[in-house]
Amino acid sequence: MKKAFFHALIFAALVVGACGKTPQPSGTDDFAIPSYASGEKQGHITYQLLIYTFADSNSDGIGDFKGIESKLDYLDGLGVSAIWLSPAHPSDSYHGYDVTDYSALNPDFGSEADFRSLLDAAHAKGIKVYMDYVLNHTGKGHPWFAEAKKSVENPKFKWYHISSDPATDIATRKFPMLTGYYSNEWHDVTVGEIGYVGRLHFKVNFSGSVRTLTVTESSDAAQAPNTDSSVKMFLWIGEPGKAVRMYKTGDSIYEITMDVDSPWGVLVRTSDTSWDGGTKWGAPKGKNVLTFGEPLTLSTDDAQDILFGAAQAMKFQGAFGSWMPDINYGAVENACTSEPFKALTVSAGKWIDMGVDGFRLDAVKHIYSSENGRENPSFLKQWYDTCNTLYHKNHNSDIYMVGEVWMDASDVAPYYEGLPACFEFDFWERLKWVLQQRTGCYFANDLIGYRKTYAAVRSNAIPATKLTNHDETRAATILNKDIQKLKQAAAFLMSAEGEPYIYQGEELGYWGKDSDDGGRDEFVRAPIVWDKIYSAATKKLDGHFDMTMLNDEISVAAQEADENSLLRVYYEWTHARNSCAALAGGKMSAHPKYNNNNTQDKAVAAWYMTASDGSKALVLHNVGASAATLSLPDDKLSDIAVSLGEVKVSGSTVELGANSSAVFVQ
Repeated sequence: MKKAFFHALIFAALVVGACGKTPQPSGTDDFAIPSYASGEKQGHITYQLLIYTFADSNSDGIGDFKGIESKLDYLDGLGVSAIWLSPAHPSDSYHGYDVTDYSALNPDFGSEADFRSLLDAAHAKGIKVYMDYVLNHTGKGHPWFAEAKKSVENPKFKWYHISSDPATDIATRKFPMLTGYYSNEWHDVTVGEIGYVGRLHFKVNFSGSVRTLTVTESSDAAQAPNTDSSVKMFLWIGEPGKAVRMYKTGDSIYEITMDVDSPWGVLVRTSDTSWDGGTKWGAPKGKNVLTFGEPLTLSTDDAQDILFGAAQAMKFQGAFGSWMPDINYGAVENACTSEPFKALTVSAGKWIDMGVDGFRLDAVKHIYSSENGRENPSFLKQWYDTCNTLYHKNHNSDIYMVGEVWMDASDVAPYYEGLPACFEFDFWERLKWVLQQRTGCYFANDLIGYRKTYAAVRSNAIPATKLTNHDETRAATILNKDIQKLKQAAAFLMSAEGEPYIYQGEELGYWGKDSDDGGRDEFVRAPIVWDKIYSAATKKLDGHFDMTMLNDEISVAAQEADENSLLRVYYEWTHARNSCAALAGGKMSAHPKYNNNNTQDKAVAAWYMTASDGSKALVLHNVGASAATLSLPDDKLSDIAVSLGEVKVSGSTVELGANSSAVFVQ
């Protein structure tokens, strides 16, 4: 396929280097899906996929591990050296971020044997596998949370932020992870199990102005109800309720020991025929949970049911909603010794031992509520070091880990104290502005500045570059489905410093608005159409996908056959990145002429990429709506690695057509 047009005088003399590309005559389509031998994929390209919508192997409408394994050739052809899987654990939602068991796999996706098979097959193709790990919260359906709700005395009660007075507890630093009270983050929960089955001793004291009921667990012999009709003190108990006459044991003191089977609790009555006239005695409002052995003040004003057990109305903290309770690791200096931390590392160790190569960590800026404080980086370092120690049992290298830190680059930088890699959301923020405003001259300077900021914290910091992900409105929607801009976005992604991520469907031009922009999150999580729509994994989305987009024409098969497709551009530019050391692992540096100071040629984005072995490439992008002519007397223009659109070279001059790009080996 013809991608570059060269002036006749240069064409004959053009020399193709080690990572260069031989131009083809106009009108030929010589495309072949790239293939890679062992060790040839040096571009550090990761593909983000959603297990439930990527590929369905058994026609149940749900993506699965076997489906992913069946498409490894596709991922390999894209030059992918790692895949990031959406949460693979059991959960109560379609997306999986409300985990209910970190040590298990969602049975909808297959068995552990299927997962092991995927790992082995991926590794055989030089593709690493990263699991999505959620450290900020569990699902509400997790057994840990079920245990926590049983009692304030339950050990797992402290694994979460649960309180009857959150504002006061936060102010008094009972919860060192939290810096402020936000009512929308606190949700109702009943703590304790209501009811009781067993033998109890009841004592009612009406001798003073304050009337009380004291209940204790007992091993004494059970008594039958009193038959002395002169005694007017009763317990109303059981389901259905019944009145049990007590024994008078002193001046206004009444007692009885009895076997109880009550699903709720008890009331005190001074009549067994009437509930009126102050004959019903219960608990004051808001204080209706009885503690064994402690007197409970009785009231006729509210007379709430007196509940057995330790049940009480409380609140739990969940920053992402009432179905995702946040985990409490305690003070950060001791986080790694907390019980939930240790439990999670045991689960992580299982997957590491199985062969998982790393983790993507979800929502890490929310783990400790001070997003810009030192707590989260410190916590993440403890987590990384613990997992790395586990990884070193079977590996000589370090484990990979990337954090989702959805902030500006300057705020992301401190997180490199804890993690080797962080997603660079500013990459897309800057790039979409570049493409929308057709102004490229500032792009390289911005990215170089970000990398200097990261390097001040971690010398080998890895910016995980990306366009959009599963929580963002699609690039195609933002760029108004402009195919030329989408192609150039891919070229930028594959020619900049960092380790790029491709999100499922981005290489096919998928569009969709997320919930923040008036759509639905499912709309940006659409299934891959491999050849025909009927084979797509749509079930988990419950009908929330755009059928005008998911058609056979946008399928992988159709785009592989179309020499003008977006997918073809991804194939070409990922191959170039994998083949050229300067692109694969190079550091960005400014061009001496076409840079942020040259606003006369503002549509041009230019920079050098220099690898550790000294190899170098010149990257040129014209984001303008018309051609740009560049004078480059000091640059080598005879060896082109990859190009997009119209590129003409004549002597020391390069003409780039609208939305055209080129990489020249230096």
